[in-house]
Amino acid sequence: MLHCVWVATDMDKDRKIRRYRQKDYTQVVEFPVEIIGRDGLVRRYSFEESIRLYQRRIASADLRYHDREVIQAEKQHCQSRIGQLRRSFFAHYGWPEIQMVDEGANSPHSLSAEVAAFLKRCLDSVEPQPQEFSFSQIDMKEHYRVYFIQPPPDEMRADQVTRGHFLLYVFRFDTTGGCPRREAFFDLIKLMDGIKTPVLGSIERLVAFFHTHDCGLVLTGNGHIASNMQGKKEIDDLELSWAEEARPADPVDIAMRMLGRGRLEKALELFVQGYTQHHFRRVAYLGAAVVADQLGEDLEAETATVMGCRYFPGDPAFVYHRAVNLVRHGMFGEARTTLEQITCWPKGEGAVQLVFGLTWLADGQLAKGQRCLKNAQAGNFKLDPHLNRALRWCQSQIWARNLLTAGAVIGAGMSALACVMYGNLLWLSGCLLFAFGVGAIRRSWSRQLHRQLTGAANERLPLSSTSLLMAIRNKQDVQ
Repeated sequence: MLHCVWVATDMDKDRKIRRYRQKDYTQVVEFPVEIIGRDGLVRRYSFEESIRLYQRRIASADLRYHDREVIQAEKQHCQSRIGQLRRSFFAHYGWPEIQMVDEGANSPHSLSAEVAAFLKRCLDSVEPQPQEFSFSQIDMKEHYRVYFIQPPPDEMRADQVTRGHFLLYVFRFDTTGGCPRREAFFDLIKLMDGIKTPVLGSIERLVAFFHTHDCGLVLTGNGHIASNMQGKKEIDDLELSWAEEARPADPVDIAMRMLGRGRLEKALELFVQGYTQHHFRRVAYLGAAVVADQLGEDLEAETATVMGCRYFPGDPAFVYHRAVNLVRHGMFGEARTTLEQITCWPKGEGAVQLVFGLTWLADGQLAKGQRCLKNAQAGNFKLDPHLNRALRWCQSQIWARNLLTAGAVIGAGMSALACVMYGNLLWLSGCLLFAFGVGAIRRSWSRQLHRQLTGAANERLPLSSTSLLMAIRNKQDVQ
């Protein structure tokens, strides 16, 4: 089980770096791999998902931390985890022939595991055991290497030539600065995608491609075996793109459709991909922040809101969602400080007052909290049922708390009066019991409120709504 530890503002710098150094990266892990987030919840990730998780942490480390030593330690930790995951995946699912992908490579990270995972997904429809294919290097260019993939003999076919073969192009990307290899990768995809000759011919055609932070893979093929793959499409999986798509689909557009279908996990993945590809994609950051909060993925929400605030400083929507994320981490004072940055947001005044009220209530300031909730009632939540439900829950819980407290106070007073009038000590015990009940009611109410703000996704108050996203779906910043 891997431990995924993100920003911790209350952790001493030396202690955090020491924890990085104490981690063991030699263990062979199982897939799907279990990763413990900062919220203490255990989540299961596939090989591809776990690699993307750590690569996103590397990409956002400079935004999430301010100390250079901590940033470097975080990046080194993530690189070590990526190496561990790739070694583990290859140990479970790799085969010796594809190890030649890493021969003579300057990169410290093995790409043979990425090739194994890519081929297993691509060739599953024609051969569930891709290790049966022959694999050999046939060319080495400036920006990539080319490998020849020959299917195993088909005893039912006399003409093995027309059955076809595949070519695999492997690109190693530089992870910092400009990268000519990355540009060459997309140039090759555009070139191969423009070939419209029949698959049964001798000319190679694009079958599928995959790219991540440090590598790009392109699979081409010809003959009957490649034609059998034409019916297999992964339209929703933008990380594995099939050649039948005439042009690359927009991940944000697909994410919006996933929201409409209720597929929040897939929508979150696509929103993250959207802002990873285009750093000034406002709706992608907002989408990731909203959906991540609804799913309880606080680490993803933190990354999206921090990066969104950096790329769009002063944007009230990002400031609001950053405050919501701080609330989820129990940082109520910091959330109020963040909300104070919003000077004008007519459509969001009610939401801002709602979160202000919740933070005051969570800190035990009942009067201030009730005053903010009263101001929040003036907000227009008709198009935002999530926030409207949260406001109504708060109001009902405050009413119930006041009612129970009043009952306990009246009971204590009546018991004290009876004790004075009748001189019976039993009434004194009743008075003490009611007085203790007042404190118990307040403590129980406070625990319930904190659980609604910082607990698991299925226990939380909804403070983020997809209505904001759907309202701007057809606006210019979606394009």
